Amino acid sequence: MKKLLPAAIIIGLLSLRTPGLFAQESEGHSTSGHSTEAEHETNPLWKWVNLLVLIGGIGFLLRKPATEFFETRKKDITNGLDRARIAQEESNRRMAEIEKRLSRLSQEIAALRTQADTDSARERENILAEAKNEMQRLVDQSRQEVDRIARGIERDIKGKIADAVIDRAGRTLETQMTEDDQKRVVVRFLNKV
Repeated sequence: MKKLLPAAIIIGLLSLRTPGLFAQESEGHSTSGHSTEAEHETNPLWKWVNLLVLIGGIGFLLRKPATEFFETRKKDITNGLDRARIAQEESNRRMAEIEKRLSRLSQEIAALRTQADTDSARERENILAEAKNEMQRLVDQSRQEVDRIARGIERDIKGKIADAVIDRAGRTLETQMTEDDQKRVVVRFLNKV
């Protein structure tokens, strides 16, 4: 009801004509009907008054919806700016976090390279030490084998020499010595060997 009242007032004002014109209209009907209408339509003051009343009425009617529209639009724009600011802060935070991770990643890669170099040097030293130990073990084992073989050969040689000496001594003794002499020489020789 309240919204219809301003509309009715505006329509009423637009349909109103000035009092002088009403008087001329009634006279014009009695004398000449067409001259007053033409004067009323060409009167520039009346056109401006009508235009001002029309603009004022439209402004009055649209004041509340326009205010609501602009307030809503202002809130939407403000909310959009707030969301954009929050999104910008979030992206800045994420970018800083990514840059921090990248710097840490570079440090971690450098640390891993250093660790790998240290580990490879240690492993190389371990391999060399194991190789030296294995080589020493093989050398020791070879020496023991050579010593064992040398002792065996020495025993064989001593045995063969002893046999040869005994045979020779035996032959020599047989020709020059008596049997008792031969036994004493053999015993003495065996004691020496």
